[in-house]
Amino acid sequence: MFESDNAAHWLWVRARRDPDRIAVVAGEDRITYRTLNDHAARAAGALTSMGVGRGDRVAVAMKNRPEFLELLFATHGIGAIFVPLNFRLAAEQVRYALEDSGARLVFVQEATDGAVGEALAGMDPSLPVIRVDGPGADYQRWRDSAKPLGTVPVEPRAPASIIYTSGTTGPPKGAVLTHDGILTNIHSYVFDWDLRRDDVTIVVNPIFHVVLYILCVPLLYKGGRVVLLEDFDAETALRLAEREKVTVWFSIPTTWQMILTSPALGVWDRSRIRFIGSGGAASPTALMDRIAELGLPYRQGYGLSETTSSATTMAPEDQAARPGSIGRPFVFTQARIADDDGRELPTGTTGEIQLRGRNICAGYWNKPEETAESFGADGWFRTGDLGRMDDEGFVWIVDRKKDIIISGGENIASIEVEQVVIDHPAVAEAAVVGVPHPHWGETPCAVVVPEPGFTVEAEALIAFCRERLAHYKCPTSVVVVEELPKTASGKIAKATVRDLVERKAPTTKGAA
Repeated sequence: MFESDNAAHWLWVRARRDPDRIAVVAGEDRITYRTLNDHAARAAGALTSMGVGRGDRVAVAMKNRPEFLELLFATHGIGAIFVPLNFRLAAEQVRYALEDSGARLVFVQEATDGAVGEALAGMDPSLPVIRVDGPGADYQRWRDSAKPLGTVPVEPRAPASIIYTSGTTGPPKGAVLTHDGILTNIHSYVFDWDLRRDDVTIVVNPIFHVVLYILCVPLLYKGGRVVLLEDFDAETALRLAEREKVTVWFSIPTTWQMILTSPALGVWDRSRIRFIGSGGAASPTALMDRIAELGLPYRQGYGLSETTSSATTMAPEDQAARPGSIGRPFVFTQARIADDDGRELPTGTTGEIQLRGRNICAGYWNKPEETAESFGADGWFRTGDLGRMDDEGFVWIVDRKKDIIISGGENIASIEVEQVVIDHPAVAEAAVVGVPHPHWGETPCAVVVPEPGFTVEAEALIAFCRERLAHYKCPTSVVVVEELPKTASGKIAKATVRDLVERKAPTTKGAA
């Protein structure tokens, strides 16, 4: 074991090399590497004084704040396990994550106290809760009164974080990220995305999930600057990006649509942007067209909680020649397309996307059966996504296995239908799910959000699809909603969409 195997050790190294460089910007606060490291070291000392040590779980319910990062590095530094809580979930799901992880203590921000407070109300009252702000805030005193500690040696595959999945199809699963997995992920982004010491990024999506490990942590590793935005709105993000001279920026497609169509777009000087990145969901054609219109270099990526975020990446120069591709595997990741028995399939054949590398998590916390199902003895992780690969290693996603619609014995990829539906000028967002049909078994149903000022006419939308898709792939019904249910990472929650369709009668139903 070596200290350098600890995923927090590099912060100490960076603080020694660049003590006065700005590491984090939060509001008007500008935090140097020296200060960030000192705060993390003191938080590590405070955790240790409470008896927290190797393997203990530390839960954090917080928005994008510097204290979140301090506790991340402090927890890693002492060999404990960091558990960020998705405070947007229902209280019962938050409670599940707390109980399943066996958290030793919880850090809470006033803004996240709703579901978290309700969850804690039904738990052991002796569980320590430290408040970062608001009434009863004691975090700063707790941290600053402690003696700073350095990082401890760890085994490379020792657990470092537990990231709970969204839990839209059942109880959340805790993906166990390891120290070497986090470091491998960092090196992947530094290498493949060419991160630089003078880069500045802005983080507008919540860092309680793996967006934390996309640009935020890797750029701090490199010595760059991370700008944290607690609550997203497009105008604030654009003004902050301009003020801080952002050079690299990652977000999810939904957020990019709001940013790039904002009336405030003109305040942002895009000439200093080296690239923007996106992932978490497929990028709609309209968004890709807007990005091209603005001349923004664009990196599309694909990853999961289980891969510490990095899996595949698409360089800007490859976008035009391979539309729809999610790129090639990151430098330290392998990918293959395999059948249900784990046999690799020929080039161009559709099968399950499987991944292998040190960035892959160690399994699911307290779930040996699910771990065995997803992580085979051959070392390949089963993603559950269907895709194909060309002879140069570029990958295309076809659909989630469970989202394939089988109509009259024909497989229909919901993603393919969604891409057509969302091209209709009256549609802002769309999800396609299968609904029961007395003859065909099931047929596609389009659940759509209208563009502001537009009305979606079901018959017209179905006719639009029939001009662009095989007849059997076209929606036979349409449901119009004000918004689509999404996970915290911005992905459409298909299970919730299916429940919504069952409750709400389709606007119209055509022949299959």
